[in-house]
Amino acid sequence: MKLNRNAQFFRTRLLVLGASTLLYSGLQANSALAQATPAEEGRDNTTAVEAIEIEDIIVTAQKRREGLQNTPIAITALSGQTLEKAGIDSVGGLVQVTPSLQFGERFGNIFIALRGIGQAGQDIGSQAGITVSQDGVPFLNHFMMDSTFLDVARVEVLRGPQGTIEGRNATGGAINVHSAVPTDEAEGSVTLTAGNYSRYGIKGHVNGPIASDKLMGRLAFQVDRADGWMTNATLDTDKNDTNLTQVRASLLAQPSDTFSIRTVFEYLKDKSDPAFATVLGRARPDKPTAVEVLGLPVNDLENKIVYMNHTDQRDTESLKAIAIARWDVNENVAITSTTGFIKHDLIMTDIDNDGTSGDFSDFPLVGIHVKQFTQELTLAANLSDRTDIIVGGFYMNGESRQPLILSVPPTLNNAFTYDPVEDLDSYAVYGQMRYKLTERLRVTAGGRYTHDKKDFIMDAVVIGAPFVNEADGSWGAFTPRFAIDYIPDDRILIYASASRGFKSGGFNTFGDVSQPVNIFDPEFVWNYEVGFKGMFYDKRLRMGVTGFASEYSNLQQTLFRINPQTGVRYPRVENAATADIKGIELEVEALPFNGLRVMASGTRLFAEFGPFSSVDPIYPELGIKDLTGNRLPQAPDWQFSTSVEYSFDISDSFELITRADYKWQDDVYFDLFNNELNTQKSYGLLNAAVTLATTDTTWSLTAFVRNAFDKRYVGQSLTAASDTTPSRVGQLGTPRMYGIALQHRF
Repeated sequence: MKLNRNAQFFRTRLLVLGASTLLYSGLQANSALAQATPAEEGRDNTTAVEAIEIEDIIVTAQKRREGLQNTPIAITALSGQTLEKAGIDSVGGLVQVTPSLQFGERFGNIFIALRGIGQAGQDIGSQAGITVSQDGVPFLNHFMMDSTFLDVARVEVLRGPQGTIEGRNATGGAINVHSAVPTDEAEGSVTLTAGNYSRYGIKGHVNGPIASDKLMGRLAFQVDRADGWMTNATLDTDKNDTNLTQVRASLLAQPSDTFSIRTVFEYLKDKSDPAFATVLGRARPDKPTAVEVLGLPVNDLENKIVYMNHTDQRDTESLKAIAIARWDVNENVAITSTTGFIKHDLIMTDIDNDGTSGDFSDFPLVGIHVKQFTQELTLAANLSDRTDIIVGGFYMNGESRQPLILSVPPTLNNAFTYDPVEDLDSYAVYGQMRYKLTERLRVTAGGRYTHDKKDFIMDAVVIGAPFVNEADGSWGAFTPRFAIDYIPDDRILIYASASRGFKSGGFNTFGDVSQPVNIFDPEFVWNYEVGFKGMFYDKRLRMGVTGFASEYSNLQQTLFRINPQTGVRYPRVENAATADIKGIELEVEALPFNGLRVMASGTRLFAEFGPFSSVDPIYPELGIKDLTGNRLPQAPDWQFSTSVEYSFDISDSFELITRADYKWQDDVYFDLFNNELNTQKSYGLLNAAVTLATTDTTWSLTAFVRNAFDKRYVGQSLTAASDTTPSRVGQLGTPRMYGIALQHRF
């Protein structure tokens, strides 16, 4: 069966690439030193929908400014204008328009996966295989990764291991968010929004010169409020409400033509209260949940009604400070320094752990406290008309703390307290050289060495018994990348690459504190990729095809083990298995005629575990199960998306713009046991918008709807183990949202 599936994969890849190469024309291939000037980066690189050709988006995924079509990496780049039109306001919304991307939230955790690779644990000891960064500063912890898009210039989604330039634990990929940069143009905008669930909001920005073109500033802000879309019938309260305030101030100083420094200060306050644990139903068909056994009210998920006896209060506060300095030493050499500090605090109180109206267990407190400092120094140089290099160094210092109090009424109130702390020091050096063998053929070789040192301490009290566990570890790895790309004519790029990825080892934060701290080792991957990018028909059609095969070793996964002294099952992250992931990705953008823009993407994915085994906590009577060949979680066989945008003038002063975005995905497992009851079946989501705008874009009025068909789906879930009453617990996806937005640009 496996041989047949591999043969099917390679046959499909050859057919797609073969068909692509029959097309004529090619790709504009230009290269510029290092990055854009800061002011240039602040301007939108895409054209309006009325354009007669597709313009190349400028990206900085390889620490230098170059066109998307000239970058030999599987990358999706979206401008801020595109994100706004598609109604995408956070990292989680990118799944609507990005191939191979999955997103979910559960128990305050963020789960992001690319090509089936995400994260293993739910605590500070486990880190994601997807790196999310803002303005070049990577986030230390996955709790911080659902970044809200405020005044964004562009977002770049890099698929596959990024072990050389990005580096930081990116065994699955990277998401780079770039905020808008101050310019010397005096302008601004304000947008008022109203919608269902009593939603109202305001956002905007002002931008302009402070001291001519030597000092420029930009201020962006947003306030968003809405009632909860889920009803807690036990307490007669709403859940999953919105209560967000965010402000960002940016300054750009350019004292000379060769030196600039940009500073970014951002503050976010989010008091939205999502449902922490929603009981979704049975975990196995032959055993009822506790709700059924005790005759408690059963959640009505179709009508978004749940029954819980706690309020699930959450308060998030985040502060970011970033400084980016660039010195153009001469026309061939540029040095960039990126410094970042982030303080992220999340406090959850009165949390309903069992997700029922019964008083069985709750968390009086769950906290996440993260502080991080990063410093990166990068040199980019053109050594000759054939050779360019990038060399750099990176340092991260981080402290993560996750205090937790668990109560089991009526006698064990506040009886379980945990206060784990992890400190990280990470160092890396990297380099990459590109050399033109001919005017059409280029080779790239690069590498990165990363060294992580972690210290961990757990201070816990379990029913009056104190426990203090300590551990430390150091891990290092060299992650090279080799690539070759060929430009047969001016508008086609064909490339092949081999790269290695590395994700650091760590510690199991929670579990059985009576046992020594369990340490797991790093995760590694070799990724082999071939790609094609082309621009056709007078730049009215752009397409990209990527075929990839990834071989993972020491893959970090959460397994269940049995305490030999007590016989109790407990979860812990281990280096469980190998995994083979293969697939094909396709992206297409077309302008069939003036006013109409069509975009589409699709992924065919094969993602299977190699040999390993574990106890399934839902079926303990089966003992240790062989999980070889099981599908990876968050890895649908098929997924595709399409966007259609059409605009036309209705008078000399007004135009009408219509847009629809549809995304469909195949079945998804949420655990490595491939439990059929812990699965989201295939589904599709439709977003749509109609905008009436003045032809000079000064005013616009938009009516929008998200999840237009009000589809019920699960974003993330797990099976809560119990010998007698196992259940499935997780988070529902957002239901239908609609409203209007009035925007004024000045």
